Amino acid sequence: MNEPVRELYSEKRYPALSHPVTDISRIAVTARLGGLQRLALPAGSRVMEFGCASGHNLLPLAARYPKSDFTGLDFSDTAIRSARRASWEAGLENVLFEVADLEHWRPSHPCDYLIVHGLFSWVPDAVKSRLLDLVSQVLSESGVACISYNTLPGWSLKRDVVPLIRSLAGNPAGAALGGNVVEVAASLAEMAGNSTAHAAHLQATCREIVRKGPEVLPFDDFAPVCDPVYFAQFAAWAGQRGLRYLGEADLRENLPEGIDPAAFEKLAPLAADPILLQQTLDLLSGRTHRNSLLCRADAPLEEGTTTAAVLHFATGLGPEPLPQAHSGSPVTRAFREQVEAAGGNCTPVQELLERTASRLGVSWDPTHHSQEIAGWVFQMARIGCLELRADGIEVPSSPGAQPEISKLNRYFSANGLPVVDARHVTCRYPAGHERLLASMDGTRPFEALATQAAAEFPDLDFARWISHLAERGILR
Repeated sequence: MNEPVRELYSEKRYPALSHPVTDISRIAVTARLGGLQRLALPAGSRVMEFGCASGHNLLPLAARYPKSDFTGLDFSDTAIRSARRASWEAGLENVLFEVADLEHWRPSHPCDYLIVHGLFSWVPDAVKSRLLDLVSQVLSESGVACISYNTLPGWSLKRDVVPLIRSLAGNPAGAALGGNVVEVAASLAEMAGNSTAHAAHLQATCREIVRKGPEVLPFDDFAPVCDPVYFAQFAAWAGQRGLRYLGEADLRENLPEGIDPAAFEKLAPLAADPILLQQTLDLLSGRTHRNSLLCRADAPLEEGTTTAAVLHFATGLGPEPLPQAHSGSPVTRAFREQVEAAGGNCTPVQELLERTASRLGVSWDPTHHSQEIAGWVFQMARIGCLELRADGIEVPSSPGAQPEISKLNRYFSANGLPVVDARHVTCRYPAGHERLLASMDGTRPFEALATQAAAEFPDLDFARWISHLAERGILR
């Protein structure tokens, strides 16, 4: 690793973040739909993360899957010490953290899931090359790697904007624009307006920089190394090492937003050349970032995987609203009712089918109707109206008499770190609230916690807040 990168990680601590797109329950679904048939289930697998930092992404996965083995690697000994302490305090015996420089590290065992988030575009070219070499060496026969990187041509404007913002923030003549890169980006966004296509693009780019904030930017857009690549180039490098592109970790990103549906019809023949298709989609959508899945080129793939594969997964409401309730057939409407009745849970599709069959009675046709529902679930998942996971999630219906959060989240809270919810999303709360969270060990009555909240945070609607914790699956 070059010196500027080493200096950054020795001087600053990478923010404590989980990355939902790396949730192996979601990766398993996308890989399966991409044709990877023999991938180990998350609940009994070997998982590895390159660049694990302090473990905030890997530890919640290890806590969720106690029968799986997890290994986190990072060249920062400070970060690894923090990760080891967190795992020990949380009582996790299935995760190992190792100080390692990828340029010299040698794998000792294969893995079924490999997470490489926030690393590829942010290391020198020699390390990029070594990283892909290691991916090909460490993946099991049917393993899958999730690698994030910045992409061209979508990142082109930011590639020019970032050095300019850095120069303005460091030049006394630009003091009116702000004293740091976030303030300068905010000023540029305001000045740009949106009267032209270029102005709107510039404004959106600067606002994204502002949104990331001063904690993340030194490790992201303003990192010592930040190299966007064309998807076709990334895929070619992977191919040279015996790796194959499977798809994007987020199912929705395989058909990115912002493209006219009619365009997909015109592009349909390009399915014969998926790399060219994806590069064309990058041009049309302007996306700036990918989370791509790779497997070994010799991995056993099933050609023509059908939507029936979703029958083996779990599903629940997604981030986007479902279409109008009156749309669809009577069968899909009955199935939709069962999904909505499950609330914040993610329920095995087979279980929802049984409930739907009971609802429809003698009109239920197991073969035909299961296929119809599978197709509907797949289409809704592709546009974000439903989520698909390899296993289910059951959130508590109420906080309970003695609210409790996991031992890991109590450790995070006690140390001023954000907690992670059941869907692997980082959750931050106002300063001081972590004291309340850290005390939720299952021994204190609801009333005692409410009294503490009223004394320390008189403006907090405690009942509503703790219900929110239950809905997010933070409460056990």
